[in-house]
Amino acid sequence: MDEIVDALKVSGLGDVESHKRFMIVNGSVNVDGLDELRKVKGVASVHQDSTYKTQKR
Repeated sequence: MDEIVDALKVSGLGDVESHKRFMIVNGSVNVDGLDELRKVKGVASVHQDSTYKTQKR
């Protein structure tokens, strides 16, 4: 799993959280980088979540 996490980081994944027990990796990447993450050997799927921030006044 460590090799997969390293490859994901090289492919642009940031703010990485690895959950080895569940074989899940969470992180942040620009939408344009999702396809690169999908190409990493050992990655079964990539899910996109959306985050919304309020504007500061």
